Amino acid sequence: MALDAETPLELRLSRLTVQSLRNLCDTQGVGGYSGLLKDDLVEHLIAAVDEEVIEDFCAAQEDIYFVENMAKAIKWSASRKIVQLDSECDDSIVNATFTLRRSDGYEVYRIRFVNQTTDDIATSCECLECREKGYFCPHQMAVLVKSLANGIFSLEDWTGPMTAEAEDLISANVLRRRRG
Repeated sequence: MALDAETPLELRLSRLTVQSLRNLCDTQGVGGYSGLLKDDLVEHLIAAVDEEVIEDFCAAQEDIYFVENMAKAIKWSASRKIVQLDSECDDSIVNATFTLRRSDGYEVYRIRFVNQTTDDIATSCECLECREKGYFCPHQMAVLVKSLANGIFSLEDWTGPMTAEAEDLISANVLRRRRG
């Protein structure tokens, strides 16, 4: 499932690491990329590789990103010190603070989910991955998991980003604990 199928292909490629882009070149037999910087490498791939192949590659990379970060989010969401939901959260608005202690200080982000006028939940976070890359970041994932664990949302009602693999992780590691 491509989480970002409507995002322009150039942007989706630019989100990936240079190593991932080089791997795509290798697997597709595209030469002439070894000395290219990231922006030039993205253009090189778009010119040399079939769009469907690039879309499939991006979708696979995005799914990997989602599942890997959802695993972190599940761990983080269990801590009241890391994920704090506003006491007035409900299924229309969730406000939360994500605070993680790092060796050089604290990482603090404010996260918001809004579901007031449509069937799609709008999400936001102050972090670079969300702001500049447009990702549903691990901080938002941790808030989602905490919201699911607290019964604010159910997986069936969640219309924001999700993959089948991440849903399985949540069901096995969060919702099962809540029921038990």
